[in-house]
Amino acid sequence: MHSSPRQRITFALVALLLASVPLFAAEVPLTNWIVPTYHRPASASGGLSTMADITSGSAFVGMQPCRLVDTRPSQGFAGQWGPPIMAANAIRTFDLNSAPHCTGIPAAVEAYSLNFAVTETVGQPGDIRAWPTGTPPVAVTSVLNWNFVGAAAIANSIIIPAGTNGQIDVQVAGFNTHLVIDINGYFTTSYNDGNSFIAAGNVAAFFLPGFLVAGSNANQGVFAYGTFGLSSSIGADSAGAAGWSTGATGKVYGVFGSVSSTSTGAAGVYGSNHAALDTNALSLSAGVFGIAGPDGGGVDAGVAGFGSSRGVTGYQCVPGCGDGGVVGHSATVGLHSFGDITAGGTKSFIEPHPTDASKEIRYISLEGPEAGTYFRGKARFQNGIAVIDVPEYFRLVTDPDGLSVQVTPIGQMATVAVESIGLDRIVVRGSRNVEFFYTVNGIRADYKNFQPIIENENFRPQSEGDTLDDWKRPQIRRRLVANGTLTPDGRVNMETARRLGWDKIWLEREAQVSEANANWKAFEAERMRSNPNQNQNP
Repeated sequence: MHSSPRQRITFALVALLLASVPLFAAEVPLTNWIVPTYHRPASASGGLSTMADITSGSAFVGMQPCRLVDTRPSQGFAGQWGPPIMAANAIRTFDLNSAPHCTGIPAAVEAYSLNFAVTETVGQPGDIRAWPTGTPPVAVTSVLNWNFVGAAAIANSIIIPAGTNGQIDVQVAGFNTHLVIDINGYFTTSYNDGNSFIAAGNVAAFFLPGFLVAGSNANQGVFAYGTFGLSSSIGADSAGAAGWSTGATGKVYGVFGSVSSTSTGAAGVYGSNHAALDTNALSLSAGVFGIAGPDGGGVDAGVAGFGSSRGVTGYQCVPGCGDGGVVGHSATVGLHSFGDITAGGTKSFIEPHPTDASKEIRYISLEGPEAGTYFRGKARFQNGIAVIDVPEYFRLVTDPDGLSVQVTPIGQMATVAVESIGLDRIVVRGSRNVEFFYTVNGIRADYKNFQPIIENENFRPQSEGDTLDDWKRPQIRRRLVANGTLTPDGRVNMETARRLGWDKIWLEREAQVSEANANWKAFEAERMRSNPNQNQNP
């Protein structure tokens, strides 16, 4: 036995008067009938609706017309769906979504589209009354009336809500009669239960032309989704929502997200895995936003990118797109930047400890005020002279100015001097024919004029409300207060902001963002004007 998900308090039966005249024979044909297009959930005020109402919620799922109940002994129905004849004034309960002759009706049924017929009546007049099990009507409502005696038949179709466990109650008033009940569909909020919904084609309307499935939600609540996907699978490769584009050319997207909100935390695409982090504590907005919490094993990623050429590419594009970077750049380069790489802390490499599994080795990268290059090696003086060949990899990236050489004799004291230095070779002289270590230092050709003290870009507030929370190291916070960027309580020092012109930069950026948004809206408006179906909504 199936069960209905809701207990209903009030119901209204919608009758479609299709044929109210007796048939000329006892045959009760199984045919289809018209079903109202619209339906309001039973939990809503008024229950089932008429076609003239504004409706929402559940939808009609059609099925091949099927006979649920036939009380005539000659038709082969048994149990609650078959004989005996319906006795006058008696009430019988029919579990429609468990009827053996009509399988596939799910448990989550809001209402049934039924066709009632009576035949072989014992007397006249009479009527059939029906209601959801558990909620008898306050006033008597008949769904079919007859005024004949004998083997003729009369039919009428109705929509009736499902009652307790998906059942309905039926009562005969007047005289005994045989009853036939057919079904051609049902209303449900669980659409096509057990069946996939596949739509193929293209619709040139709504917000953007070319959509297949569109969702719109103006809810002002915390959770408002145009389209929502939920997957409860614990198997591999499951997703609440998935997008796959097989187009080989042009700009194609598996999933596309766009957001116009300027509020903190807004995202074009938002993804959450395991649900462990407080996203309200993250003061950022993103084109793609991902969070992941620990699941007890494996590697958890807020955002993961896999590509045949690049994993994840990022650019900052206000007012224009400048240098960017790639995570997952190649088979040998995990992180690649097209410009400079900065860090508030140290730059390190790590290796496992060779003998202690509880430890690892961490080395901090050498830091200094220049983009240095070097190579080193070992050589020997012969007749007081040695020539050091400069390797090609050093020569190709190093500026010819700023070269320096360090020479360290091995084994004995010796006086050494650099006779000549260049990017082709280096000549050194020594007072003894001894071995020596050498180190040659240079500066990268593109960065020979590098200045370690520059205009502030990374520690500049982006708005009056910016607290520079990305820089949480105590020494950094102390310096930001000491140089006047922040007040002691962590707010932006507006006196400094006005003195350095940061407030004007904020206004210029807001204007640029507003202009970009206006251009986008104008572009979309033009696309909508060029769409002949622009006024159609799904």
